[in-house]
Amino acid sequence: MGVIADLGVYLHFPWCRKRCPYCDFAVEVGDPPHEAYADAVLRELASRAAGFPGRLVSIYLGGGTPSLWSPAQIARVIAAIAARWDAPLADLEITIEANPTDCEPANLTAWRAAGVNRVSIGIQSHDPAELVVLGRDHRFGDGPAALARVIAHGGFTTSADFILGTPTGAHTHTSWLAPVVATAVDHLSVYELTIEERTVFGRRARAGELVPLDEDILTSLYVATHAALAVAGFEHYEISSYARPGKRAVHNSLYWRGAAFLGLGVGAASLQLGVAGDGIRATNPRRASEYLAQPGAPAEVVAIDPREMAIDRAWLGMRTRDGVAETDLPAQVVDELLRDQLAERCGVRICPTLRGFLMADRIAARVVQAM
Repeated sequence: MGVIADLGVYLHFPWCRKRCPYCDFAVEVGDPPHEAYADAVLRELASRAAGFPGRLVSIYLGGGTPSLWSPAQIARVIAAIAARWDAPLADLEITIEANPTDCEPANLTAWRAAGVNRVSIGIQSHDPAELVVLGRDHRFGDGPAALARVIAHGGFTTSADFILGTPTGAHTHTSWLAPVVATAVDHLSVYELTIEERTVFGRRARAGELVPLDEDILTSLYVATHAALAVAGFEHYEISSYARPGKRAVHNSLYWRGAAFLGLGVGAASLQLGVAGDGIRATNPRRASEYLAQPGAPAEVVAIDPREMAIDRAWLGMRTRDGVAETDLPAQVVDELLRDQLAERCGVRICPTLRGFLMADRIAARVVQAM
């Protein structure tokens, strides 16, 4: 009998109270159709799940703002997904992304009852000026209070998201980390601000109204963040991800390993793995109206040949501290990465250094070129 591969399910809830100016995700602003959306997701699950064999290990509710969704519908959908793969809820990592203002006791109790055991809080910044620039609908104090409530409630692994490089000049230091790591938070995602073309920030940047932080400042911030979190006992296991021992994100790790995942809901992407090393990537419509009219009908389907799959696994793997097996990279690429101190040998694997994390795009380009 062959090894049963791990599988994750991503569930996208697109509704938000407002669209943040840096956001390029599939988002809708307005009142969510709570039950109708759950109905549509369950229809998509029924029509597509058979194409995703494997051992379900994670369910991830992302957005958008899934913490806006009715807890009753969240529970209904989680139960259906787990039942489809005959997976006990207690065996799964079940994450919900949450806005700080939604982390109230009633919601926490309802989410836990639904099977959620991991809460990822979109704090983004502790600086009042940065929160205003980022267009967040929470204010200074809401983030720390939400994190404290989730930890005090118990029953959840806790994660918090932060953004580096907001162009206010406020966070050109890492002193904000001290009160965060002083809590019992398990996991941190610290992303460099990316200015996407189709966003408000993108338009402002083109007009010269928004000037990104200097690359040298961003590099210094990244290195200082890495150092501060290492001292605090966090493992820097992926370019933007830090975890206390044993608290790596199971679901996101599936993506970086090139494992299969089913994406349900508006704008969600999926990856099916073929028996010959090939794959199929499918992406759902980005508009809720289109999705609700025909759930389970992807807007785009792309066949991926075995060579492309191998390339994807290699460059994704090199985004993580675990790296990839040396035999999965061309010898000349290995030699270059070692020579330029972008990677090091870890037994039979080639693992990126901190310098390699900083130059991940260069590594990816070299892998694509050579393979």
